[in-house]
Parts: sequence; structure tokens; C-alpha cells
Amino acid sequence: MLELLDVTLVCVDTREPAFALWAMRRTMAGIRFGDVVLFTESARLAGQPMDIRVVDARIDTIEAYSQFMLRGLAQHVRTSHLLVVQWDGFVTRPQQWRPEFLEWDYVGARWHDKPREASVGNGGFSLRSRRLLAALHDPHIRITHPEDICICVHNRERLLQHHGIRIASPDVSERFSYERLAPTGLTFGFHGLFNFPRELTREELRDALVKLPDSQSRGLDAHDLCASLIAAHDLDDAQLLIDKRRRLGMRDRRTLRLAWRMRVARWRRRLTGHHGEDAPRS
Repeated sequence: MLELLDVTLVCVDTREPAFALWAMRRTMAGIRFGDVVLFTESARLAGQPMDIRVVDARIDTIEAYSQFMLRGLAQHVRTSHLLVVQWDGFVTRPQQWRPEFLEWDYVGARWHDKPREASVGNGGFSLRSRRLLAALHDPHIRITHPEDICICVHNRERLLQHHGIRIASPDVSERFSYERLAPTGLTFGFHGLFNFPRELTREELRDALVKLPDSQSRGLDAHDLCASLIAAHDLDDAQLLIDKRRRLGMRDRRTLRLAWRMRVARWRRRLTGHHGEDAPRS
């Protein structure tokens, strides 16, 4: 088992804490952390987890989430670094950990819409230092939303020049995680619901889709996941998402387009006899 005793595993989730616990336990399966903390409303948990420290937090909006991530974490973290996970971003390959990750104050996946030299920043699955948490209390830091943009774009120069904060290089980032940019090799973890087919077995994916909360089934990430499943001829799993969106009364252009693509895919399947891959994903 990988030992990361200088790292605290952190998740902040007051909307779907059961899914957050699922992601945290997947991460903990191959790693021993110095501390493990879930920030949530404890009343929403089915029971008190014995292996995770629960800290009550009231976070009602995504803007409040950003505020908490920027200014609310420092007092709760005693290790040199913290690993931030979300229900849709966690560790999948502990063996891809590199000690050099700890040489940086911020490591996250590259953004797809930024120049390479300024592309590191995704916060959904990210490694951060206590030095960074302390620097974010600088009164000259401009607090904005979303929090990863606040750190890596809006306040990047001040953090680098006045506090000596080190944001990982793109090469290091590509070994750590990925999101919208396809991975160039095996990574330590990932972020994004639309990447579940790459990271979960077929059985795990099906289970996750069945349990996917309605609030997460409505969004663009769920749309993108469904589109990729149709393209990969995984029509049964794609149908689960389309049915969820229909049940939620969604009649938007994206959902209607997905339903049309599904009809075309099923028609082509009948013509060709192609039923997709049956082997589990790795």
C-alpha cells in the first residue's frame, strides 16, 4: 500500500455525501493518508464513517464552495499537502504516484482551452500545499469563482511572485491527472463524469449510472458521457442516462439530440449486427 502520511485526503460535498464517500473510499483503497476529512452536513450521512473524519459544513451554493476551498480549509489541514477529490474525480492508479508531485504547491489537470504554458489548473482532483492555503489569506488576493480559476488565473502572478507558490508544469500535470484533454499515458487520477468509461469497469460504470443523482444527470457532463457511450456502441448504458433525463422532464435540444443519435445507433446496430464490446474496461 502506498503511504502518503504527509497528505490529507479532502472532499467538500454537502449535496451528495454518499457519492463523495464512494469516491473517497475508492481513493483510500490503495493509499494510507495522514488524515482523511469529509466536509459535509453530517445529518445527511446514513451513519458516522469510522475511517473518515467528518467536519460539519454548510455550503449552499457553488460560490460558497469556492469561498470555502479558498479560505476555509487551512485550519483543518495539519499535513504539508492535501489531495482534493470530488465524487467525479479521484485516484484510480496509486502505482502512478510520483514523489515529485510533493515538490509543487498546486497540481491539477490541464485545461483544454488555455495555452499549454498556462494550462495547469483543474481543481476537481488536485494536490495542494499548506503553503498555498496560507498564501490565499493574503488580503490582496482577489476572491473569485470558480476557485481553481481564482488560484491559477486571476491570482497566479501574485501567488508566484509574492509567495513563491509553484504551480506544476504541464509535463507533471499530465502524469498526475486529466480532464477534457485525453491522457497521454497512465495517470494517478482523473476528473470528470465523462471520463468514467475510461476509468471504471463496465460493471462499475453501470452501478454508478444507476445511482447517479438526478442533479448530476441534468448537466453537460452527463450529456457528454452519454454521447461518448453512444459513439462507443454502449447503448444500454447510454439509454440509462437518456431515460433519467426524460424522467426529469428534460426536453432541451441536447437531450433531444441524444435521443435521435440513440435511434440512429440502434437502427445501425440492427443493420450490421454490431452489439458493442462485452469485455470489461480496465
